[in-house]
Amino acid sequence: MSQGAADQAALLVQHAVAPAARSQYEVWIANVTLECQRYAGFQGVAVMRPKGRDATYTLLVHFDTHAQLQDWVGSERRRELVEALRPLLLRDERVRAGMGLWFSPAYTGPQAKPYKQFLLTLSAIYPLTQVVPAILRTLTGSWGLPSAVVQLSASALTVWLMVYVIMPRYVKAVSGWLTR
Repeated sequence: MSQGAADQAALLVQHAVAPAARSQYEVWIANVTLECQRYAGFQGVAVMRPKGRDATYTLLVHFDTHAQLQDWVGSERRRELVEALRPLLLRDERVRAGMGLWFSPAYTGPQAKPYKQFLLTLSAIYPLTQVVPAILRTLTGSWGLPSAVVQLSASALTVWLMVYVIMPRYVKAVSGWLTR
């Protein structure tokens, strides 16, 4: 069963793949994803593919808990898969594990221009700041809660939705536009 959002853990892996080996690497990604699904707490893999001359793929593997992530990271099967991957790589893989990778500067691939980050964030935040407080006021209006409590709750819910629900999916959906 899934733990709280604060307990979630992620593994960030970067592979510089030889251009001639990209199709083999894509098969490798599919195999790794299938293997990860056999481990408790697996939530998914986000793949950021290289753009232009860049050869670096970035994988972000999510698990429910740090302990479940460590089960995968320390597994013999992962070691076998990484060993099989070595001939396709230009250099050794780079790996970071933890619970706060979204705020880590570890990703070195193409970055979105600041104005695109602004537009993307605004387009997600503005509707939330209109809808979430209105819904909470409707649901809690008869409770007599101080407005500061309702505002704090609306802010907390908005941030939670942005971090855990909306932005991971939204960024993935528009990633091509963001890095152009």
